[in-house]
Amino acid sequence: MKKILYIFILFPSLLLAQRNFPLNREWGLKFEKQASAVTIDSTISNTGSSFVSCFKPYIVPSIQITKDKSRSWLFRKLKKENIIIVNDTADRFYLTADPLFNFEFGKDMADTSGEMLYRNTRGFIIRGDIGRKFSFETSFYENQATYVKYIDNYIASTDDLFPQTSNYNYSVIPGQGRSKVFKKNGYDYAMSSGYISYSPNKIFNVQLGHGKHFIGDGYRSLLLSDNSFNYPYLRITTTYKNIQYTNLYTSFMNLTNGGMKTPPHVERLFQKKTGSFQMLSFNLWNRFQLGVFQGMIFEAADSTNKEHVNFNTFDPVIGVNTALYGLDSKNNILLGATLKIKVTNSISLYGQYMLDEVPTKSSGQVGNKYGYQIGLKYFDLFTLKNLHFQLEYNTVSPYSYASDNTFQSYTHYNQSLAHPLGANFTEIVGFLNYSLKDFFIQLKGNYAVKGYDYSGYNFGGNVFKSSSEFAANQPLDNIHTTQGMKTTITYQDIQIGYFINPARNSNIVIGLINRSEINTKTFNTQYVYVSWKTSLANFYYDF
Repeated sequence: MKKILYIFILFPSLLLAQRNFPLNREWGLKFEKQASAVTIDSTISNTGSSFVSCFKPYIVPSIQITKDKSRSWLFRKLKKENIIIVNDTADRFYLTADPLFNFEFGKDMADTSGEMLYRNTRGFIIRGDIGRKFSFETSFYENQATYVKYIDNYIASTDDLFPQTSNYNYSVIPGQGRSKVFKKNGYDYAMSSGYISYSPNKIFNVQLGHGKHFIGDGYRSLLLSDNSFNYPYLRITTTYKNIQYTNLYTSFMNLTNGGMKTPPHVERLFQKKTGSFQMLSFNLWNRFQLGVFQGMIFEAADSTNKEHVNFNTFDPVIGVNTALYGLDSKNNILLGATLKIKVTNSISLYGQYMLDEVPTKSSGQVGNKYGYQIGLKYFDLFTLKNLHFQLEYNTVSPYSYASDNTFQSYTHYNQSLAHPLGANFTEIVGFLNYSLKDFFIQLKGNYAVKGYDYSGYNFGGNVFKSSSEFAANQPLDNIHTTQGMKTTITYQDIQIGYFINPARNSNIVIGLINRSEINTKTFNTQYVYVSWKTSLANFYYDF
């Protein structure tokens, strides 16, 4: 980890094959902590910093792990190295391969059925470099799992609190795509991802792949997050000194009929839509990072599943599409900004602002669509090494991310592209992470208040519904966050674990999740579990 950091920060002109850093919160914290310390201390680096933290996954030089031949083969493979390493001594080709897995068993103590729950994940990841300009990665997960009741309700969409209940019957595992029924109460699902990365020089990087992205410095993102399923993308990153400009072009799907007839027993086609995102970020004086963002969901495919895209779909200049179409056009446009202030080597303040639409005479306060985030990260809390604290507040107004045309919502694969709660909520989330050698503990707590729909009325929490349809007799000048059926959600997750291998972030964890959901009724979850897993991605069940 440190070797990657120091090469990346101290020698930004060094041309190496570049690959994506794993999109995982715990690894990201370690990376960010070391980067903050290096870039602020001018005695270490007088070159300035090209490290911009608000667009993830980070693109970092590919570093080959040196074998420690003083250790046995078994020890190295278990604790230090990749399982398979192919290394051309002329630096023309380098490849690693590792297993991916999650073997988890647990029980919801609040469930009177007494059912034992499990997650059985097997897969692989292959990463490699070809010369000094090309890198590639591919991964695959095959899963069978059972879940606690509130996630069951979400997947099966049998609860009116969750989206698409009346018009859709597709099961979606949070962040991991659609599923099929497995045995009596389980689900079978798979997920794949991959990319190729080309760096012709130290300024440009071009990636073509299938995966996820995250914008911001927080745990949540109100602009673009890794909450939903993987998607095809083209990412072009330009980095010059302390400025980074990213263009991201994507292909999303609505899980509705694509209009084309398919033969019996053949997977049906779903409706496509195109996304275009631009992010311009500045790293000022090694202490301030400012970013401006534009996102746009273009017109969805027609009844024959054909997309009528034009040149503006691929316009690389930030702000042009907003000027051409406006915030209230048939294309769903989001604007945003991010800010990060490094107070000290250990303390950072961060935040972001999202603007979806502004109110007009016709829309009233229904068109007042916005959200913001305020957060704090404190590394080495109370000067205790490896004790990290994070606190974050998020709020999103009703009807945000939705569109008058439901097919144009800011969504993919039946999930929000931003926050898992969608819209019409406030949330506080906090973390305390501590590690001592290979042992670690994580304490996590969420408190959210969300306004859900009820009696068939749209109160603005469901991002899939048309924003032009709202509760009958609702005054347009009295739209407020958490309106509707006010629901309080609390979520605590305690994890104690042992870190095994950095090459694939494998670890053993014993944990307890306690969740309560209170509106007209009370729903409780007390899930005790143990798992042996590799952690290379984020999956969000705290909603």
